[in-house]
Amino acid sequence: MEQIKKYFKEWGAARIIRLIFAIVLGIAFANSGEQFYLFFGLILFVQAAFNISCPGGSCSTGTERATKTIIKTEKYEPKK
Repeated sequence: MEQIKKYFKEWGAARIIRLIFAIVLGIAFANSGEQFYLFFGLILFVQAAFNISCPGGSCSTGTERATKTIIKTEKYEPKK
């Protein structure tokens, strides 16, 4: 039970919104039978469940940026 609580505690606002939209589209599919709603609802559900959306994680949330310098460079000045 603790693992489930920990899993959902790490969810950001974007994942929760995707899950809500997936549920809404699932309800719309159940009411109308249009497969369009089912298709996009499943896409949003998979994105929310596995936290996948943008290629390369360019829009991921909850990450902290490192402030330490990775590469040190020095200005090159040629001798005359």
